[in-house]
Amino acid sequence: MSPETTVKTALAEAAARLSGCSESPRLDAEILLSHTLGVPRFDLLVDGGRVLEEADRLRFGEFVERRAKAEPVAYITKSRDFFEDTFYVDERVLVPRPESEFVVETSLRLLQHVEKPSVLDICCGSGCIGLSFLRVHPCELTLADISAEALEVSKINAKRLFPSDPAINFVESDLFAEITGVFDLITANPPYLSAEDMAEFVDGTLEFEPRNALFGGESGFEFTERLINEAKEHLKPGGFLVTELGYCGERFAREKKYELKFVEIINDYAGIGRVAVFVRDQAIEKKAIVIKRETHKSLEEK
Repeated sequence: MSPETTVKTALAEAAARLSGCSESPRLDAEILLSHTLGVPRFDLLVDGGRVLEEADRLRFGEFVERRAKAEPVAYITKSRDFFEDTFYVDERVLVPRPESEFVVETSLRLLQHVEKPSVLDICCGSGCIGLSFLRVHPCELTLADISAEALEVSKINAKRLFPSDPAINFVESDLFAEITGVFDLITANPPYLSAEDMAEFVDGTLEFEPRNALFGGESGFEFTERLINEAKEHLKPGGFLVTELGYCGERFAREKKYELKFVEIINDYAGIGRVAVFVRDQAIEKKAIVIKRETHKSLEEK
């Protein structure tokens, strides 16, 4: 870029530079330049003739080159819009995806009539799912992750978004190993890429994201299966587990037998089964108690 580069020219050149490595080169360029200048993207459109100062031009050029090497825009800007808020993100956590908003929306629908529910967001990463639920529905929220580094990011977001809320708890835990108590709702975005997926897709943008937040086992569903089966002991009767799924996760969610009762699959914008809902079924448990009592009574009569 020349010393007389304008906003309009800088955006055009950056978009051209990113066209071979991004599905949204113009959008990426706009986000990076608005971050560089500290102005809303709209200002770039109405002030296209503004000449960039040298420091801004050089900084923007560095951002574009980082993006050209497939580094996620969110890691460059340290931010990502999700649901109703902007979250801090860095290389310690996955970049929040729009598909994960379906977990939030489904959870809000299921618990809309429950006053101040207890909520556990497990595999929380940046905390975007649990904190987004809290944004709409007051709750007693616990954020849990196996990664202490990820929890540090979730703490940053909790402090930024809810500076006066003392009810948010943080637990470093391998799934439920360190979790105590029972909850009305458990949300999760567990690792769900298979070994084949890791070999085929973990390049480019995914290369920059934490591997332990991506790999879900040989089939991609082993981790999620463990999550579903272990969740029962941490759900109240009638409590829900709402978990995100990978590309083929719907088949595993529907066909396998679990400790929880399968409820429904929610499709994402592309029509892919993205969210699975399970419940700790009160009716089944009551029936089991009755059967147990009748069996015990029958043995006593014999």
